[in-house]
Amino acid sequence: MKIYEIPNYKRLEIKNILLDINGTIQFNGKISVELKQKIMELKQKFKIILISADTRGNLKEIASELDLNYEKLTENRPEREQKGKIVDKYNKENTIAIGNGNNDELMLKKAALGIAIIGSEGVSIKAINSADIIVTNPIDAIDLILDEKKLIATLRS
Repeated sequence: MKIYEIPNYKRLEIKNILLDINGTIQFNGKISVELKQKIMELKQKFKIILISADTRGNLKEIASELDLNYEKLTENRPEREQKGKIVDKYNKENTIAIGNGNNDELMLKKAALGIAIIGSEGVSIKAINSADIIVTNPIDAIDLILDEKKLIATLRS
């Protein structure tokens, strides 16, 4: 667990990081080598859970390669609500959620800290409006989490 004391914002006690896959950390079916290294660094301090509807059919392979737990969404059920329940499962007060899509809206809103990614696959307005922070790539999101000073500089008021 890592504690972030953010002046005039709030105190965050983070244990878990929920990572959406498609459009958030995986672009055109691939995760960069640099991003894999950053995820490994993040994994040393937090429990990371991959979340996906498995659009590209490689969720299990990615989770295995990164040695991470994952939550696969159930087909034909509202993804937004499923992701919201996953945040609750991992205790929203101790969780950072990272995503980019309409189906990430509730996850970003419920988590103690929601980070939306504007990557090469874009970001939905609902994700933007539900996030606490918006960055242009997942490496920047991880760097914010790993470097408390960056997070404080972004969120303090």
